Amino acid sequence: MTLALAGLAKVALALQAAQATVVGTVLDAETGRPVEHALVALSDVDRQASTDSRGRYTLPDVAPGPHHITVRFIGYAPRTLHALVPREGSLEINVALQPTPTRLAPIDVRPALSIRGVEAWDTSAAADRSVSMAAVWNHPLLSEPDGFKALGGGDVVLDPESPSGVHIRGGASDQTGYLLDGIPVFNPYHAAGVFSAWNPDALAGLRLSTSSPSPDQPEMLAGTIAGETRAPGSAIGAQGSLSTTQGRVTLDGPLVAGSSFLLSLRSASPYFLSKHEASYLRSEVGDWLATIEAPALGGRLRLLGYGNENQISAAAGVEGEIEPVPGRNRFEWRGRSLGAEWRRSLRNLSLRVLAWQALADAGSAWADPSGVMRLQANRQDRGVTASVERQSRRGVTLMGIRLERSLTGYGVAGDSVPSGSWALRAATPVATIFGQHARALGPTTDLRAAASVSSVQGRQYLAPRVQLGWRPSNRLSLVASAARTHQFTQSLRNTESVVGNVFPADLYIGAGAPGVPVARSDQESVGAEYRPTPGVRLGLQAYQRDFTGVLLVAPRTTAPFSTGSFAVGSGWARGVSLDAGMSTARWGIIASYGYEQLRLDPGSAAYVPTQGASHLLEAGVNLFPTATTSIRLGTAGALGRRSTAVSGGFEWEACNLLDQGCEFGGTPGTAGAPGGENLPAYFRVDLGVRKHWHVTLGRRDAVVALFGTLTNVLNRRNVLSYSRAPDGALIPIEMRPLAPLVVGLDWQY
Repeated sequence: MTLALAGLAKVALALQAAQATVVGTVLDAETGRPVEHALVALSDVDRQASTDSRGRYTLPDVAPGPHHITVRFIGYAPRTLHALVPREGSLEINVALQPTPTRLAPIDVRPALSIRGVEAWDTSAAADRSVSMAAVWNHPLLSEPDGFKALGGGDVVLDPESPSGVHIRGGASDQTGYLLDGIPVFNPYHAAGVFSAWNPDALAGLRLSTSSPSPDQPEMLAGTIAGETRAPGSAIGAQGSLSTTQGRVTLDGPLVAGSSFLLSLRSASPYFLSKHEASYLRSEVGDWLATIEAPALGGRLRLLGYGNENQISAAAGVEGEIEPVPGRNRFEWRGRSLGAEWRRSLRNLSLRVLAWQALADAGSAWADPSGVMRLQANRQDRGVTASVERQSRRGVTLMGIRLERSLTGYGVAGDSVPSGSWALRAATPVATIFGQHARALGPTTDLRAAASVSSVQGRQYLAPRVQLGWRPSNRLSLVASAARTHQFTQSLRNTESVVGNVFPADLYIGAGAPGVPVARSDQESVGAEYRPTPGVRLGLQAYQRDFTGVLLVAPRTTAPFSTGSFAVGSGWARGVSLDAGMSTARWGIIASYGYEQLRLDPGSAAYVPTQGASHLLEAGVNLFPTATTSIRLGTAGALGRRSTAVSGGFEWEACNLLDQGCEFGGTPGTAGAPGGENLPAYFRVDLGVRKHWHVTLGRRDAVVALFGTLTNVLNRRNVLSYSRAPDGALIPIEMRPLAPLVVGLDWQY
């Protein structure tokens, strides 16, 4: 037995000695460089090895005889060789792999959709709101991305089909401030159908601050919408769109020495498909935006330029008139903003200096039956802000100073002006010291207290703000706030006139002009936010506002702007709003409801303005049946809408593709008391589809998409206002009919 075991051991040792080692190198056949992590396998005996950083591999203890050796690596064509392995020693086999593109099977990765209120980008308090551009693109109620419209709902009101401003908690359009990278922008909206004059391709997102506005922002009664331009990419990129409402393109990328740029251009003309008839609108509309970022003085310097241009021409008479008013009504407005911002972060300090210049010009030739009335309004602001922010274990403290000077002018002249001509001018310098402190009062409670003191023409205006937050659980947060704000420049536009549908520009005049006071608002609000599970958010808020010293034009004129007088009045707003959002990998839902009571008092009879609907409802769903296809269904409704009746001949047809309609004819005035007519309930359902494809251009991935939206699919006859006939009868003016609102394509490279 012992002799048998010894014999077997000798045989095993002999077999072990009769095995060799296979070694070699794997190289790129084109460059000759080693291929790391290539797989070298002996497929017959299920043995394999991986190459090192020099492309070397080793397969020890290989039995002698014929073998198949297979070499593979992603991006290369595989190779299989026949090898005769000797009894002992080593066999060197070097392999050159031919680079070959390898098509991989698609992997469907679907994170939760970015939906307003249900995204990491939204860090605002419960009573305010933020939205990233990813969420704007997924908004189910938008045919094309528009940041302002994406902020709407609940306590933020926009006219449903031809918005002429953003109304926050009962405020007029001129009571909302706009900032791009901290730089003031005036009148950032186009006329009916193409609203926001901020190119969505150039933005990262928007933040709306109303409950507790930051003290380093301009004084506005209602709140501020702050847009942030997106960071340029590491390589030159381009994206844009061409649709039935606009054409736009944005370029961005690196420059030299750590600097970068972003440039966007847009031509927006919703009327280019309109019939070429005298009663149809003619327009030239466009905007541009440019930024440059570069390192400077140990920090970062950002330069921004922005501008928008608008020219609208409408028939002054209507078809069928025996003696039509000759000529055309003309409107034009433009805005320009230039600024430079420098930031630097130290150990626990952040320094910021911002200088800017912003201007707005507006004009009109209004063919009133008694003669042509000419309007010219302008505003030019210059300012600088310097601030320092300090972080410590006790909280965050912000201190700073803002110096600005606003030059405004307003004038009208013509036969229909009672005095022949009327003009106002004002120089309004404002010096403001501001401060803010935020800190935790405990593990579940935090406080933010702020105040600013502004000196205007020898008088001081104190604006305190306070916000208290409480988080009783990880799912529930509560917030209460109170704020006093002032506004030193107001508008002389008649917001009750239907002309605002095509001429939404605010016509500014500053405090210090004869009869123009400083407006003031006191606001209190409470809000709650509940997130039962990830991807689900429920919000609730209640608010009240009281404001005094506001300019009211509607009670004193029937024209679309002041012709020589205005009222100084007060008002109040009370409201409750609810909003909800839900997001999964395949669908997202957004819904909001707002109830508001709003009154303006010019010192005589109080009235409800056009934006003062009692009930507002918006809801929509964005469904992704596949990774490249989305279907959107949205609905909007309103109850308790008010309007001021139209006097004089008037023809109106909202822009639509069904019959190429885009009509605004006549020289309508207002008839009766402001807000004197109740409008029927408004209800609309829209349906949209989008499909995109990925294509390879060079070595980069590009995305091309087709989209379209059918608006008012139920063909409901919604009413914009009423026209009062000579016999006193009210004739309804209908809004947009059943029509494909937008059809187009967009791309990103």
